[in-house]
Amino acid sequence: MIETKEKRREWKDQHRYNSFNSYKGLTWFESHYKPIAAWFKGEGKLPTPIELSLDPAHICNFKCGHCNAQRYLIINPEEVPRDKKIMTKEHLENLIDFCSDWGVRGVCIGGGGEPLMNKNVWELPSYIAKKGMKPSYATNGSLINEQIAEEMMNCRWVGVSLDSGTREVFDKVHGVDYFDKVVNNLKSLVKKKNETGSKIDIAYKFLIRPDNWQDLETACKLAKDIGVRDFHARPVDLERKDFESAMKLNYDIESIQELFYKCHQIEEGDKFRVFTIMHKYDPNFRVQHTFKKCASSSLMLQACADGNVYVCADHRIEERFKLCSHYPNPKEIADFWGSDKHRDLLKSINVDKECGRCTYGEYARQIEELAMNSNEEDCMCLGFP
Repeated sequence: MIETKEKRREWKDQHRYNSFNSYKGLTWFESHYKPIAAWFKGEGKLPTPIELSLDPAHICNFKCGHCNAQRYLIINPEEVPRDKKIMTKEHLENLIDFCSDWGVRGVCIGGGGEPLMNKNVWELPSYIAKKGMKPSYATNGSLINEQIAEEMMNCRWVGVSLDSGTREVFDKVHGVDYFDKVVNNLKSLVKKKNETGSKIDIAYKFLIRPDNWQDLETACKLAKDIGVRDFHARPVDLERKDFESAMKLNYDIESIQELFYKCHQIEEGDKFRVFTIMHKYDPNFRVQHTFKKCASSSLMLQACADGNVYVCADHRIEERFKLCSHYPNPKEIADFWGSDKHRDLLKSINVDKECGRCTYGEYARQIEELAMNSNEEDCMCLGFP
């Protein structure tokens, strides 16, 4: 019988300082949390966002039923559409230049579609790195080639979404027969890392659905065999309010937790790490909101291929949540950011009624409890160790 504590483990103690641990947000307390809280009250200036979440194309070669961009994606276009569906090389570099000058730290190339279908991002990581920012990729992995693998060595991390451990389940989840291709591309990425000595973290990602969770242990073993550093699993948000037809939530929680435990037994020190992320959900893998205000959205900048900037990654291509445009002139972002109009929009959002899973929900809770709702100005006694 597995003890409850072991069932709920998200990572081993030796890996507690990791990118999936939302408590890293506390390191932004002085630089972002306090200024955001003050700005919400109409005082001071809204800080520059930490990350640019970049959607360079709203097109894809997969047909995933759980995709959070299914409302606006174009699947396997015969010709890549140029009108508001794909960013040009010139504009991508203009946007990166602006963000670098503005003080943004990192750029995640991913988002609403498969980013590598836009060839203009194939050489973007080295450009981002030269501008003093940290690049990363979130991809389905099917289009990685030698050129892209070389460029990815400039990245802080690359996450490849397989969401399965077998070809049969892969085909069911993604609607395409690319399992062997993606696995081989992952192997080539690991080989390139070993050859170059790059510090990149390569992650095998697994979004848990009611029809694929049985593959968890198999996928974890495959990830280790491939040689990636991380195996990352979390529930997919099937309760999104913009889904045409949400999948029925029929998770066997007990069995999934047992598989989580088995996955953690596969770990091998710092060479192979397992992360089973649950703290953003309730015990039944349902979306939970532990905050009331849309305060954490200003930690990131969501730029989409339609030329617009949106409140967050969870509300892309929704007119209600549009902030401003970044095309043709990214400097329009600086004019809008931190304006009264920006603040009024964030204050108007009813989290419980308008939002599904919040990517940065734990950060929002921290901002509210530590910087907005605290009865003490320094509730953590920050002047003392």
